[in-house]
This record gives sequence, C-alpha cells and structure tokens, in this order.
Amino acid sequence: MALRAERPTAGPPASQPQTMMPLGLVPGGQSVTIQDIRGGEKLQQRLRDLGLNRGATVRVMKNDAPGPLILAVKEDSRLALGRGMAFHILVAAHNASEPPLRGKESS
Repeated sequence: MALRAERPTAGPPASQPQTMMPLGLVPGGQSVTIQDIRGGEKLQQRLRDLGLNRGATVRVMKNDAPGPLILAVKEDSRLALGRGMAFHILVAAHNASEPPLRGKESS
C-alpha cells in the first residue's frame, strides 16, 4: 500500500479574516472586510458605486436598531446604509492586531 502525502487544505492565511456574517450584525466600532455581496445586479452596482467593493475594509461606526448603519469608508468618508442593503453584504471581522481601517488593496 503506497502512502500518499496529505496536501494542506486551501484556506485563508492566518492573518486574513475567516468568519463571514451579514454587515447588519456587526457591532459598532468593529472593522470588517467585505467578502461577498448577495443580491441582484442593480444592488451590486449601487454598492460598488458607494465604494463597497469586495475586499474593501470598512468600520461600523454605529449600528443601533432601528435605523441605518453608519460606516467609515476609506478613513475620511462616512456612509449611512439601510439595514436591507446591509444584510446583503457578507463581511469578515478583523483580528484585534490588524490595522483598524484601510482601503481596498491592489494586487
């Protein structure tokens, strides 16, 4: 019987966020990275126009129900986002050791 070497499973590096959740569930003060946007093409285009692209980092400034979420985008901009849209955006929380906010990194 030949032994096979096990390949490590592909996954994000340890420094990358891992658990995805809807943006509407993120508490105020937490930075997250946008992982995916679920919804129709019009919704996806609207969010892209607002600067909410896959890979972008945002900080939730305020998430008090009822009412919109207030997001910090690219450090100097604030954006009010309705809860309906927020629940279509899947994000991953950052580790405490990561920088608090940065824009989309170019590869």
